[in-house]
Amino acid sequence: MSTIRDEWGENSSLGRLWASLTTLAGQRGRALSVEFVCAVAAERFGAEGASLIVTGTTGMAELHSSIGELGRLIPELEVTVGEGPIRDALELASPVVITDLDAEPVLRRWPLFAPLAADAGVRACFAFPLAVGVVRAGVLVLLHGAPSAPGAATLREALVFADLLLAMLMGEQVTRSGKVPGPAEDGFPIVGPEVHQATGMIAAQLDTDPDTAFARLRARAFADGRPLSEVAADVVARRLRFDPDPDLR
Repeated sequence: MSTIRDEWGENSSLGRLWASLTTLAGQRGRALSVEFVCAVAAERFGAEGASLIVTGTTGMAELHSSIGELGRLIPELEVTVGEGPIRDALELASPVVITDLDAEPVLRRWPLFAPLAADAGVRACFAFPLAVGVVRAGVLVLLHGAPSAPGAATLREALVFADLLLAMLMGEQVTRSGKVPGPAEDGFPIVGPEVHQATGMIAAQLDTDPDTAFARLRARAFADGRPLSEVAADVVARRLRFDPDPDLR
């Protein structure tokens, strides 16, 4: 089979991309879906991992799709340390292109996230917001294991992928709820169902508000050097309980 680059050549418009992906999905016996587009984006741009972060009608962000272990790990790492390119892209509604996470300016910008992401095997990270006007639907993230500096043509094409994902997500949400995504008021953190459940349980254990409970959960994950989802799973399974601490309430 020919490569993605050979099949597309210099096509860059949204309509051409949609048509090309529809054809490619048929050739591979797949449905044209958000997950498929995410996977093809990772292939197209030579990324070792990719993530699609989406916001709901409340503005809360969640991991919709991930490609590779890095695609799952990096969004969770951002939640744990509370900083990083996904958060910035979502809040600023502007692409965040990091060619080398180990560079000194990046380490100063994200002193917690950057070294941990580099240790995990990510050296370049490109985050493209799925946004138009006040609508904030999410972020497409491409992760590379080596420093990478994309050219202008590559960035333009990646933005077309983001536009296509935005259109598909808005269509899904309108079909499901009759509403389109709104402004990303609190578009971070990125959490899954088990983290929501654990946060509620911790709030009850500490007799405190959800924000404080979530802060305690993040602090415990960071202190233990464990993924947030693992610590949350321990809370939900009642293997871990949080005791009140007057200094942290």
